[in-house]
Amino acid sequence: MTKFSQTFVLAGCVLVSACGSNPEEEEKQKVDYASFDDAAVEKMVTEGEYQQALDIIKGQVELEVADSKDFLLESEIYLTLLDGVAAEVSVEKAREAGATDEEVNLKLARAYLLQGKAAEAKEKLDDAEFEGDERYQAMLLRGDVAQEERDFEGAQSYFRKAIEENPEDFRGHLGLGLLALNQGQLAEAEAHAADAAALVEDDPIIRYVRGSVARYQGRTEDAKAHLQKAVELHNANLLAYFELISLFIEAGDTEQAQKQLDAVYALTPNSPMAQYYSALMLAIEGKPQEAEYLLLRTGDFTRAFPPAARVYGHVAFALGKYSTAQPYLERFLDRVPSDRVTRLALAECLTRRGQAKKALKYLEPLLPDNSEDLEALLQAAAAHGSMGQVADARKYIEQANTVARSGDERDEELIALIGQRLALTQFISGDNEGAIKQLRSLYADEGADVESLSLMANIQMESGDLTGAEETANRILELEPESAVGLNFLGALRFRERNTDAAIERYTAALNSNPDYQSALKNRALAYLATQQFEKAKADLMKLADAGVEDAQVHAMLGRVYLELGNGRDAANSLKRAEAIIPESAIIATDLAEAMALSGFRSSAITQANKAKKLAVRDKNLVQYLEDLIVTWQKLEAEEKLQAEADKEKKREELAKKRAEMEKARQALIEEGRLDTTEDEKKEEDTDEPPKEDDVDPPQD
Repeated sequence: MTKFSQTFVLAGCVLVSACGSNPEEEEKQKVDYASFDDAAVEKMVTEGEYQQALDIIKGQVELEVADSKDFLLESEIYLTLLDGVAAEVSVEKAREAGATDEEVNLKLARAYLLQGKAAEAKEKLDDAEFEGDERYQAMLLRGDVAQEERDFEGAQSYFRKAIEENPEDFRGHLGLGLLALNQGQLAEAEAHAADAAALVEDDPIIRYVRGSVARYQGRTEDAKAHLQKAVELHNANLLAYFELISLFIEAGDTEQAQKQLDAVYALTPNSPMAQYYSALMLAIEGKPQEAEYLLLRTGDFTRAFPPAARVYGHVAFALGKYSTAQPYLERFLDRVPSDRVTRLALAECLTRRGQAKKALKYLEPLLPDNSEDLEALLQAAAAHGSMGQVADARKYIEQANTVARSGDERDEELIALIGQRLALTQFISGDNEGAIKQLRSLYADEGADVESLSLMANIQMESGDLTGAEETANRILELEPESAVGLNFLGALRFRERNTDAAIERYTAALNSNPDYQSALKNRALAYLATQQFEKAKADLMKLADAGVEDAQVHAMLGRVYLELGNGRDAANSLKRAEAIIPESAIIATDLAEAMALSGFRSSAITQANKAKKLAVRDKNLVQYLEDLIVTWQKLEAEEKLQAEADKEKKREELAKKRAEMEKARQALIEEGRLDTTEDEKKEEDTDEPPKEDDVDPPQD
């Protein structure tokens, strides 16, 4: 089953379980997992039926009949499959089910080490006491831990101590062999593997070491024989599988490489290492996006495994994600300084990210005196050029030109590219005639190409030779009648002549030929902007912005369009992006100040305008314009402040008046209440009359 068909099957299982019955699940439900005893499951493991054994243990867990022995066996399977995380989980389950420390300590240390947790593994080994063969295994594991911590002398000491304690056990020699292999000491690795082989009939890991040594020594057939035997001896020997996959990939035999990958996926469907190799094959096939997707699925594996870091770095580089690629390429080059391809990719990443000095440092090993490394020479030229060091850039390009023309097999395309760069440095140096002469030499004997002609047309336009530029543009159209490049040049020439309608017509023709041609989109947007067709300009610029173009001019133009449309907020967002790319631009800083003012942030606009003034110190007109803006905004700020104070005072007066009215009303209510009380009292007094005489009893004698 291939990686892709396997993914399809896995996706299909999800679909079936969500939508209806799954025959495989129904079949599993018929299995009586409780009927399998420990011996039966252990036999499956011995025979390499790991997935079946895991399914049975899982079924017994669901039936609540699994015990600590089952979980310990499960952990051993995961350790064999190099899955440290799953192994650790199984060990913890075994502990919860009653396994003793003596039963779990060594397995837990191995699980930690597989995850790269050397400190935790070391701590577990130090805290535990081992006896018998486990004590010997712990000693070997200490060597592996030391190796993980890059303490190679310490690792060697543990393996030699193991040999001293038990000279007849091959594992100490094997440990030394693996240590030497990981350090690139191939002769020593072969010698230690041979010593180990003399003590045992045959062993898959010894075969793996000898196969790896043979592979790195270029003995392909010997390597293949050893590694295939390693897999035959132990069908879950993932290390041997991975070496075989590497061997077949290097030989260009992707069919055999995929066959080995299928075997790995059958054993462990989510193996990060297998996904790494699948990604490597996709990258080789020129599918960087698919490769990146697979590598991202491996999680931290790209950080922990140097070859995966290398592939991810190169994939990110191919996708133009230079900030992502840089740390991965640096990390790998630190371990393997001889990797020229990675060194060149890293240098280009650094140059593109504005770190040209650092790029030149990395290029130094490839640039001794009279270097003939064409790519390194061109990278050095690019780095110097990015720093404005035109003379140095030209020196390296001339050296590259000499090397390219002196070889037995001339690469005319590369020679043309170098010629273009040389012409460009001449132009930048002010030698326009020399630049054009250099470019004309590239298409002598009818050898013209669009790239060289385009560069020449640009140089002619910048030099003011519009007639020559038009001739060159027409030459491009002779080579490619519907060339978007040629039509774009004609549009630019018409724009220079202030014939914007004709310019827009040519730009539109260029875009009809190539709708995604960014230069024509930008040029047409500029023409629309010049003719105040702001919505049309916005449409072209938005297409460029949506495509992720990191061009300061595009974002600055879009910001200006938003300003003209009265949209201060979006204008500010676009102009901030432009400013981040070219922070020293006074024009961008000025437009951003206006966008802030339009958005209502006048105080921030004044601060931004003062910043723009510093950048525009040599442009008196712009400085005066900014000063006028600042005065206007400060006046408005002062007026608004006075108005705000007046509004506050008015509100205070209104509030005081309202409070006075409320107080008056309250007093009125009180007075009214007092009047009512007086009248009631008076009524009571009026009704309280003295008794009449008839009602009074006569005095008694």
